[in-house]
Amino acid sequence: MDIAQFEIVYKTYQPALVNFAFFYLKNEQEAIDTVQEVFMTIWEKKDTFLDTKNPKAYLMTSVKNRCLNKLTRKKIEQNSVDILDDIIISPDTTLSNIEAKEMEAKIKTLLNNLPDKCKEIFILSRFEQLSYKEIAGLLDVSVKTVENQISNALKILRKNLFTFLALAFSILQNTIKNL
Repeated sequence: MDIAQFEIVYKTYQPALVNFAFFYLKNEQEAIDTVQEVFMTIWEKKDTFLDTKNPKAYLMTSVKNRCLNKLTRKKIEQNSVDILDDIIISPDTTLSNIEAKEMEAKIKTLLNNLPDKCKEIFILSRFEQLSYKEIAGLLDVSVKTVENQISNALKILRKNLFTFLALAFSILQNTIKNL
């Protein structure tokens, strides 16, 4: 596909695709950006796009999938914040409120520092209770990729939380001894 062909495709479908994306995203600028991202991907894969039998259906599907991925990411990010904000330490817990807040902050930081795809998959698995197969279908990746991302997230979390949890366990043991 040369630039003239691409320009024809862009001018033909871009306005309708922006309206279509707006239906999902409810934000005009985000809809424009999403369609732009799809066209950038099309340009990068212009040779394979020429083989597409129904360019309109291909573009609509691409825009829809990109919108759904954005909505999923937004929901995951919001849910992870909500879930972590709802962590409650009961009054009879031996950890002080300061220690509990430190632990909550540490967990939030660790989750937020995970690579984006890793964080998204981990949250879908652990907080949204989706199966690996469901996550793979939702994100259009293999089940093996989901397994690897969960494994990576758990390694990172274990490694970084070990020291903090060892300290909390030590405090708990001292409190029990003093009872």
